[in-house]
Amino acid sequence: MKKISALISAIIIFSIVFISCKDKDYESIEQYEARMNSLEFLKYYNIQDVMAPRIVTDGVLFTFAENYDSVEVSGDFNNWEDSIPLIKSSYGVYYYLWQTPLKAGKYSYRYRVNGVWINDPVNPYTEYDNNNQSVSYFVLTNDIGFYEKNPIYNSDGTVTFFYSNNTAKEVMFTSDKLGFDSLRYPMTYSNNLWVITLRPESGNYYYNFVVDRIWEVDPLNMNVYKGSDGRLHSYILINYNQTNAIKY
Repeated sequence: MKKISALISAIIIFSIVFISCKDKDYESIEQYEARMNSLEFLKYYNIQDVMAPRIVTDGVLFTFAENYDSVEVSGDFNNWEDSIPLIKSSYGVYYYLWQTPLKAGKYSYRYRVNGVWINDPVNPYTEYDNNNQSVSYFVLTNDIGFYEKNPIYNSDGTVTFFYSNNTAKEVMFTSDKLGFDSLRYPMTYSNNLWVITLRPESGNYYYNFVVDRIWEVDPLNMNVYKGSDGRLHSYILINYNQTNAIKY
């Protein structure tokens, strides 16, 4: 009996050591949940800097600092279709993050403050539009691409997956339909994003981004599945009737 107990204890100890020494190149459920919870805190909620619209890692950031009840923004970037409300940060700075692709060029805009349209008080660049109205403007020297979710459906029947990370040295794309090969499908860094364009058939897909050899799920996709390999995989349905297309 003592021998059996000793054997069981040895197995337990071995299992603990084995698990602790196991390759940790993927997220656990706990790590994933912690990361998802952290995303609930608005990324720019502690922003203090106020300046003219500027490109950040994941969008074009608008900021406004005056102490008003409401601040909205509109301009050429959204075809002046809607006035978009800004969020007030913990430091009293209003901000809004635009995450839709834009072509290089000049973009006019104005803020609506407590219902009154005004130019950006911290941007010295203004001009008169076709209606002889003074407007603020900013200039993009390069095309930029920011998207809300994967994948992007292209007009040529392909889809583009993207991943935002400006410190990674390499990012690979992998999927169950690609045999979860973590080295075969490199993504290209372009316009602040890692991207890869594929021509997959319609259907269900499990996929990951392999960031500097570390497997990660899509931070913009809450649909996550734990595979038999112990890794977490993002899940999507490729459907070419989707409207999540690149628009300029």
